[in-house]
Amino acid sequence: MGLERVADESVWRSLRIIFIGSALLFLVNIYFGFSNALTDGAIARGQILIHLHAGSIGWITLSAIGFAIWVVTGSRAVSASYARRVRVLAIAAVLVFAAYIPNFWLAFGGSSVTALLPIFGSLSVLTIWTAAILVAAQLRRQPTLTNVHLLAAGALLVAAIGATVGALLGLERVIGLFLPLPQGERVGAHAGMMDTYLFLIAAAIVEAIVRPAGQRWSWPGVAQAACWTVGASIVPVAFFLGAVEQLLPVFGLLLLLGLAMFLVRVAWRAIILGPMADGKKPWAFFGTLWLVVFMGLFLMAVASGDFASLPAWFGAAFVHAGFVGMMTNLILAVHSARAAASANVVAWGEAAGMWTLNLGLVAFIGLKIAADVRIGALVMGVGVLISVGTMVARLWSSGTTSVEHGAMAPS
Repeated sequence: MGLERVADESVWRSLRIIFIGSALLFLVNIYFGFSNALTDGAIARGQILIHLHAGSIGWITLSAIGFAIWVVTGSRAVSASYARRVRVLAIAAVLVFAAYIPNFWLAFGGSSVTALLPIFGSLSVLTIWTAAILVAAQLRRQPTLTNVHLLAAGALLVAAIGATVGALLGLERVIGLFLPLPQGERVGAHAGMMDTYLFLIAAAIVEAIVRPAGQRWSWPGVAQAACWTVGASIVPVAFFLGAVEQLLPVFGLLLLLGLAMFLVRVAWRAIILGPMADGKKPWAFFGTLWLVVFMGLFLMAVASGDFASLPAWFGAAFVHAGFVGMMTNLILAVHSARAAASANVVAWGEAAGMWTLNLGLVAFIGLKIAADVRIGALVMGVGVLISVGTMVARLWSSGTTSVEHGAMAPS
């Protein structure tokens, strides 16, 4: 299967920087997740936004960059200049995202410090575009171009465009409204695109895990990537042109078509692995199940046409099914593969964290729907902490010479 050890030592070490950095930034998200669960009544906007963006930028986007670099580097020989670019990008991404995340608390938490938000937002956008261009440039250098390469490259392209819209919204926080977007729906031009890019990177991770490495791209795979990439691009166009009602059904149809192709091509392979498999495979099982749930909720929102008409529990269920259920499971699969040589470190932690995380997520969504309480997030958070702590310990251990050299991620 895919996700074998990168041959170039420098790039392999740079991936370690990215994945440890993403896990540490995720701790900000986890802290505010516990705080949200223990907060009575409405949660302050600043608290919600730093919780959301520590997960979406620090954990998901940073890990997505690491995964994309991993698969386009692979086992081929690369130049010293390429390895240096990857190292600079890895360090810059961790530092820039770490500086960007606190500004959501400052800008929306009652502080007067708002000018730093668009500054670090612009640096973050530049970082994501740099990663997207670097990955895209490597596609023509692949010995065998696969669906995984295309999905990962498409994901970063969509993320870069969506992040650009987000940075412009951050600039509005400082200088006032200037984007031609409808009132009350401005964030949708950014959020809809960023939510859709998650399907691309999630599908790439699942395919890298469950299909044999080195399989050439296929037309169904290209069609799946095209459905979600074009669908994501429709979102900001619809908002900027004031044609949300006209284009939203097209967006929903493309999401559904991409899902159908994913289910037929790849998803069943992850499902039959089951939750008791070894290594990274159970993470792919759970991530795939939650991808289907997340897509169902996404289509529910698109079909409603009026987000205000959705039930009160919808937002929490939607975000956590996608960010925790789908993406956190799959990112932990990638972390598990990168740290496979140190699997004996905290040997119990991976299974314990995985089950606690997923059962806690079911409890969180169920209690949110049934009683509008957030207490289930505490169990989910404990599972995330165990999982992330295990991966950090293993990644840290994998930096030693005796463990680092010569180990391949298990197939």
